Amino acid sequence: MMLLLSFFQVKDAWRPEEPFLLKWHKTVGYHLYDWPDVEPPPYDVRKYVIRMGVWGGTVQYAHTTVKVVGRYATDTIILNFNWDPIDSVKYNGNPISFYTTGADTSRKLVLPLPSTLNPGDTALLDVFYHGYPPSSGCMGYGGGMSIQSPSWVYTDNEPYGLRCWVPSYDQPYEKADEGVEFYITTDSSLEVVANGLLQDTTASGAFKTWHYAHSHPIAPYLITFAIRDLRAKEWTWTYGSITMPVRAWILASDTDTVWGNRLTEMLTAFSIRYGVYPFHNEKYEESAVLPGGWAMEDQTNSFFGGYYAGWVEAHELSHQWWGDNVTCGTFKDIWLNEGFATYSEMVWREHVGGWAAYRSYYDRRADSTIFTYASNPGKPVYNPGPGMGDAFSVYTYNKGAAVLHMLRYVLDKDTSLFFGALRYYRSRHEGSYALTSDFVSDVQTYTGRDLSWFFNEWVYEPGWPVYNVRWNRFNDGGGWSILLQVEQTQPSGAPTFKMPIEVKVFTPTGDTTVVIWDSLDVQHFWITVSDRPDSILWDPDNWVLEQHTVAYDPSLTVGEAAEPRSRDITVRVEGSRAVILPPLGSDEVAVYDPSGRKLATGRGRLEVRLRAGAYYAVSGAKVKAFVVR
Repeated sequence: MMLLLSFFQVKDAWRPEEPFLLKWHKTVGYHLYDWPDVEPPPYDVRKYVIRMGVWGGTVQYAHTTVKVVGRYATDTIILNFNWDPIDSVKYNGNPISFYTTGADTSRKLVLPLPSTLNPGDTALLDVFYHGYPPSSGCMGYGGGMSIQSPSWVYTDNEPYGLRCWVPSYDQPYEKADEGVEFYITTDSSLEVVANGLLQDTTASGAFKTWHYAHSHPIAPYLITFAIRDLRAKEWTWTYGSITMPVRAWILASDTDTVWGNRLTEMLTAFSIRYGVYPFHNEKYEESAVLPGGWAMEDQTNSFFGGYYAGWVEAHELSHQWWGDNVTCGTFKDIWLNEGFATYSEMVWREHVGGWAAYRSYYDRRADSTIFTYASNPGKPVYNPGPGMGDAFSVYTYNKGAAVLHMLRYVLDKDTSLFFGALRYYRSRHEGSYALTSDFVSDVQTYTGRDLSWFFNEWVYEPGWPVYNVRWNRFNDGGGWSILLQVEQTQPSGAPTFKMPIEVKVFTPTGDTTVVIWDSLDVQHFWITVSDRPDSILWDPDNWVLEQHTVAYDPSLTVGEAAEPRSRDITVRVEGSRAVILPPLGSDEVAVYDPSGRKLATGRGRLEVRLRAGAYYAVSGAKVKAFVVR
């Protein structure tokens, strides 16, 4: 998807940061929108044919044909279209009346039909218009169509920019099943790039018409073309019996760059893991046609605002699988595009540099970014909110990538099983769309495992675990044991997480790694080792998105471990001795007598001797009465 690469907002100040994927709406800023669920219209969009003459800084003429097939009987067709003026409309070749309703993003083109469109009926809608693209109401960073100058025009749509230059039904689930076709006429000295294969060009005086055709199903926001003074760097990708053209379109005035030189290697790396590149009978291109600051994965032809580094190229290329071939059904499910593409950056690093490179990149791209710019609990990965800044954010990109990283872990680090599950998911939805629930179901079906607990806490719930880990060692005469006390101290609103955690134990004679399954607010574990333990390392390979503190605590006793803990105050009375444990290990707890006099206070664990009588333990807003006899 589109990435804003250079800036993002922190405490109301804009400042440069490490390149980071965040989308910002160019025109209206933090735009709120009720992301619709899947509700197909009474017609099925089969194809768009776009004819435009663009020169002199304006659209001299435009004629879009929308081919539809009836789903159920209707006497009216409504399209999203924010353009003025509309010159005329035809239905199956005959002029019909029309009118518009709404304004800006919600503007509709309403076509009362001369006869009912019945299920299975095919109809052609021809809409004629001209002029200058709307300057407002185009929800998307690229603003739909942008005419920067007579020699520089681009289109960029996600999420709802297509309606600003093409009459369409532009929800992501309503793919044009038969693809899209372009006839773009402009100054013959320029170049036109678009989805699909160039079929031919036709010259006429100082003008030329480029005819492109793309034959695969395509989501509306991925339909694009651009006009600019470009030249192509070209390669051929070979994969088994497949040969395919690969290009990087750079500015004609620029000297040669390394940009694009590794695209064929990336195509192979992703094809090995995700299955063959889905549009291998056509092409893959990347084109420097946007202003600086972002890139967008337009189908078969990604658009860039500069010659960005390889991680951005990998991100946009991987979208051809995750976002283009399999498209998120709604923008509530955008992590299925963006989390997957962000994770694919790590897959590319692993392909190039092995596990160490993958780990290093994950630590920076996921952990570091999330802990710096997200809040806990923050927002969930699925449906993080109605704003552009919600849907295209650290939660869907970076935390979405972390979900896949952890899924690989809970599938026993079985690379074959993990990527097999992704390929199975793709096979179930390619050329169509998927919802988050589809991905969850497909992974469980392929692996044969109930992973509802994992997806519920990591995708549908917000936040991440924060562990307070205390440990003590005991010598039982025949060996050594470690007692671990693990408390989850994440803020209210985040769930209690169930996760396997690796714990590495260091002894004078070596180290060993064990796995514990932590699933409670407070939980205790025993680990047996053959030598005296010196230290422990929590989650040593950073498989779990979490924060933690670890401390050796010689006061941690066997009796404390036997005491069940919850997010409440626990009091254990033994004669005159009372041991008080607050809800969480980082909390303060105090003891009061009935007159309200504070007798003792402590943090994490309070042990006090008291005379016979009634007392109150207080921690925050929680109060527990107890009696010493």
